[in-house]
Amino acid sequence: MISELKRRHVFKSTIAYLAISWIVIQIASTILPTFDAPDYILQGLIYFLAVGLIFWIGFSWMYDLTAKGIQKTDDAEISEESIKLTNQRLNKVIAGSISIGVLLLLGISFWAGSNWNGHPALPEIKKVAVIPLALSAVNEEEVYFQTGMTQALIDELSKVDQLMVINQRSTKVLSAGFDDNNSLISNVIKGIDYFIDGNITRELNTINVQIALKSSLEAGPIWQKSYSKDLSEVRVLWANVAADLARQMGIVVKPEDAVLWSGLRPVKPDAYELYLKGKHYMNKSMPADWQRGLVYLQEALDKNPADAYTYAWLAEAYITLGHGPNPPPDVFPKALAASQRAIQLDSTLALGWATLSHYHTYFGKDWAMAEYAFDRANALNPNLAYNHFHRAWFLALFGRMNEAIEEHKLAQELDPFTPDQTAWLGELYRWVGMYDEGIIQTEKASLMEDDLNYALGMLIRGSIFIDQGKVEEGLELLRQSSQINPGWKYVGLGPALLQHGFIKEGKAILNELEAMPKSGFSTLFIGIMYAHLGDFDKSFEAWNYENKHAWFPWIRVLFVPDEMRRDPRFLKIIRDMNLPDPAPLLYKPL
Repeated sequence: MISELKRRHVFKSTIAYLAISWIVIQIASTILPTFDAPDYILQGLIYFLAVGLIFWIGFSWMYDLTAKGIQKTDDAEISEESIKLTNQRLNKVIAGSISIGVLLLLGISFWAGSNWNGHPALPEIKKVAVIPLALSAVNEEEVYFQTGMTQALIDELSKVDQLMVINQRSTKVLSAGFDDNNSLISNVIKGIDYFIDGNITRELNTINVQIALKSSLEAGPIWQKSYSKDLSEVRVLWANVAADLARQMGIVVKPEDAVLWSGLRPVKPDAYELYLKGKHYMNKSMPADWQRGLVYLQEALDKNPADAYTYAWLAEAYITLGHGPNPPPDVFPKALAASQRAIQLDSTLALGWATLSHYHTYFGKDWAMAEYAFDRANALNPNLAYNHFHRAWFLALFGRMNEAIEEHKLAQELDPFTPDQTAWLGELYRWVGMYDEGIIQTEKASLMEDDLNYALGMLIRGSIFIDQGKVEEGLELLRQSSQINPGWKYVGLGPALLQHGFIKEGKAILNELEAMPKSGFSTLFIGIMYAHLGDFDKSFEAWNYENKHAWFPWIRVLFVPDEMRRDPRFLKIIRDMNLPDPAPLLYKPL
C-alpha cells in the first residue's frame, strides 16, 4: 500500500498542499486584522483548508501531474521516466510555493506595519463619548439611576483597551448644551470618533434600553438596537451592549478583555439600588453628601455582603473622606479593608486595585504595592481617569516628572471638562518651570466654570506668578482664591506670605490655623508655615501629630524650603515613610 501511495505521488502532493495552505494562513492572519475582520473568518479558512485536504488526498490518488497536464492515473502507462518527471514537477511546486509565500508574507508584513525595525505597529485607539442616557419621567429622586446606568455602560466599554471612553462628568457637558463658540469644547468634540446615546425605561424590575451609535453629535444613528433584561441581570445587559458596540465600531475585542465580560454575577435589585444611590452621592462635592453616600453603600453591603463593586466604591468613599481637611482617624484603615475585600471577591475588578493603590499612596506607604496596584488597575480598565490622576501624583512624589505629566495628561484627555483634572496639571507644569503651559491649563480650568473666579485655578496661577517674580500679582490671586475656598488660605496664601516677607499677614493666618482643633490637615500646614519662618523646631513639633494628612508625604518634594530638607530630623521623617532622601525633580523637556 505504501509503495502504491508513493507511486501515485500522494505523499508529495499532500506536502505541496500543506505548504501552500500554510502560506495562505500566514498571509490571511496578517491581512485580516488590518481590516478589522472578525476572528471567525480566519477560523473558517482553516476549517475549509482542513476539509479540502481530505478531498486533495483522494484527488492525488486518482489523478497525476504529467507532461500533458493533470490526467487520470493509468496503471499500465506509468513508467519510471513518468514518475521521475512528476516528482520533479511536485518538487518545483513545493519549493516555489514556499519561496513565493515567504516573499509575499514579508511584503505584506512590511505594508501592514509589523515589527520591521523593532517598532511594532500601535493599535488604533478610538475615542468614544457616552452621552448620559435619557430616563423617561426622570426627576431628582431618579437621577441616581440615570447616572448609574450611564456609568455602567461606560464601565463595560472601558474594559476594551482599543477604546478611550470619555468620563461621564465630562459628557454631561455635551448633553446639557454648550456654546458652539467654545473652542475648548469644540476641539475635544472633533477628536471623538463615536457618540453613543439612548434611553431607558423601567417596568418594575425590567429594564428596557434603546442604544444608538453615531458618528457625530448631530448625525443620525449608524446603528441602533433594543435590549431588555431583568434588573438582576443588569451587568450582563451592559456587557452585551458594550460587546455589540465594539463590534459595530470595527473592533476585534482581545480575549483578555472579553473574558472580563464573562461570569458576571447577578445583582440583588434592592441592594443594587442602594449601591447606585451611594455612588451618586459620593460623586457630589459636599461632605454632607459623602456621608449620605457612605450610609447607602453600607446599607447595600448589609443586603449583599458578597458584592465586590460595593466594597470597591466604599473603599474609594473612605479615601475621598481622607483627603478632606478633618477626616475621621479610621478612614484609611477602613479603605484598606474594603479594597482588599473587593479584590478577594473579584480580582478582575479594576476599581478594587485602584483603591488599593490610592490607600498605599496616601496612607499605607507600601510604595511597591501602590505601583503594582496602579498598573493592575490600568491594565484591567485603562479608562479610569481618576486612577491616572492619582498615579500622576504618586510619580511626582518620587520626582518622576515626565511620567507624572504624561499620566496627568491622560487623565485630562479622559475627563476633559472637569476643572480639577486640568488645573492640577498646571501645578505639575509649575513644579518643572513650564510656567506658560501651567497658566494655559489654569485658564482652561477657569473656562469650565460659570464664573471666571475658579478658586483652584486662581491658586495655581497665583503660585506661578510668584515663582516668576510677580509676587504682588500672585498674592492677590491667592487672596481671591482664599475668599472663594477658605481652605486655600492655609495651603497657598499663608505659606506664600511668610516666604516673601509679609510676616504680619502670614502670622495672622498661622494663628488662625493654630486656634483650630488639631487634625492632620492643620498640623501639616502649621509645620509648613513655621518652616517658612525658619522655626524648624516648631515645624517638627507640629508634625509629631499621629494621624497625618493624606498630603503629608509630599513634603519630600513640595511645601518646605530647601534648607529644611538637609535637617537630619527632616530626613528621618522621610525615611520613616520608606521614601528616598529628597532629590531634585527628574525632568527632561521633550
